[in-house]
Amino acid sequence: MELFLITDVLVTDYSSMMFDFANTGRPMLFFTYDLESYRDNLRGFYLDFEETAPGPLLTGSDDVIGALLDIDEVAERHAGAYRAFVDQFCPLDDGQAAARVVDRVFGGS
Repeated sequence: MELFLITDVLVTDYSSMMFDFANTGRPMLFFTYDLESYRDNLRGFYLDFEETAPGPLLTGSDDVIGALLDIDEVAERHAGAYRAFVDQFCPLDDGQAAARVVDRVFGGS
């Protein structure tokens, strides 16, 4: 998690770290060269990854490099999907989770 603080862009495949990294507001790129195999044969997804991913699905190394070279435009192009992802999966990640747990367990003041 500490690395998220100094990471400008997350390049990942299907890792669940996307849910944590989304709170940084920084761009995410998904290197999905094996998407069909992963989706259809290996593990599958709990959500419609292709529709929900908060960044581009890139199938080649050159695509990743190109996206990194133009990351501001890529981030702008995917801003709506990113916002929707955060709204759907991170609504309680506001820095107040521990306070809500304490209030729930011990009663609010």
